[in-house]
Amino acid sequence: MEPNSVVAVILAVLLVSSCGLTDFGGGGASVTHITDRSGTVTDNGGTTDQRVQTVAGRVMNPAGADASTFDGSVFVVHNGNRQQVTPTPCTLGDCQPGEWEFTTDLVLNSGSNNIQVVVEDSGGSQAGSSSTFNVNANIPARDITATLTWDTNGNDVDMHVYDPQGNHAYYSSKQGIPSADLDLDDIDGYGPETFTMQDAIPGDYTIKVRYYDAKGVTSNVPVTVRLSLNEGTPQVFTHTFTAEQANYDDATNDWTVTTFTMP
Repeated sequence: MEPNSVVAVILAVLLVSSCGLTDFGGGGASVTHITDRSGTVTDNGGTTDQRVQTVAGRVMNPAGADASTFDGSVFVVHNGNRQQVTPTPCTLGDCQPGEWEFTTDLVLNSGSNNIQVVVEDSGGSQAGSSSTFNVNANIPARDITATLTWDTNGNDVDMHVYDPQGNHAYYSSKQGIPSADLDLDDIDGYGPETFTMQDAIPGDYTIKVRYYDAKGVTSNVPVTVRLSLNEGTPQVFTHTFTAEQANYDDATNDWTVTTFTMP
């Protein structure tokens, strides 16, 4: 398996009152713009032709400027679907006290994409949020989009998709199904892993999930798969793995998420 590719960067910069800007009361973020691999900047309301994006940003620690650990959670919300990200202490030259940073990959839908950053405190209450950033993706619509996320950091969970002809797309054969691609393969926690397919042939498709490597994580691992057909409202499937079910390339403990039919 390989690290996530970086195709573009969305910079989310926290606005703090000490700079004369907006104070989010101890936690917050704001999305500012997108920069693709060529360096072209897309402002809020602009258009990109790149499907895979890397969201980068900054948030304030709800525990305050003196806290050595981040006491809360950070989520990137994309068209209403949120994925957790891992903040780390801010290391850039213009960091504010209590400011942390994060990156995560994102796969855009064709057309309008709304992106927001949300911060929750340790009790699960919202501590801050950004305004909504909108970008229009000038990319072909997909017949099938399946996104895998999980609720633990540092471990590796994999998605496997099978088409009606027995073709198999997964981390070491990302384009194992014709006209399809496993756009993202996350190997160190939370996800996402995203499978997309254009021009799906008729027949039955099956999605499975494998807990590949616990990497020292001893807790249970709740996982979620969101399946969208023709970029419609996602169906949501959930499951929980135990640490002992991490099986590398052994399919014994695979979770069969769903089998669905394309007309």
